[in-house]
Amino acid sequence: MQIRELMTADPDACVATESCAAAVTIMRRRNCGFVPIVESHATKRVIGVVTDRDIALHFERAVRPASEVAVGECMTRDVKSIAPSAGLNEAATLMERFAIHRLPVVDQGRLVGVLSLKDIAVAADKRWAYPGSSTAEQKLGEIVEAIASARS
Repeated sequence: MQIRELMTADPDACVATESCAAAVTIMRRRNCGFVPIVESHATKRVIGVVTDRDIALHFERAVRPASEVAVGECMTRDVKSIAPSAGLNEAATLMERFAIHRLPVVDQGRLVGVLSLKDIAVAADKRWAYPGSSTAEQKLGEIVEAIASARS
């Protein structure tokens, strides 16, 4: 199964100079906790990501309102991404190795989607309907276990 079959396509993104308030607005509207940060809305080249946790931890120390803090101040810059043509095993390996919940999906340098644990869980649920197919179920369990052990 290729990532393009599992991912959430056309995600909203921010540029590093946009405010944390703008990122939170996207999270609220899309019902997610993750926003890719792109070089520009025209190029859609991923330069970072910001999570609801990143923002919460930043504002634990901040004295300015979210509308005055650029997402570039609290984004993660070392971004792991995946191609839409990659397989579930490759994505699972990345998520396990780096204990991450979401991967930007990048095609020829442009952001085209996001793959999350939720996307994998939905795919696993669909595959469980077929006898003898437990690959997605196993991978989801391995990823969640790796993330949990990396954070404890």
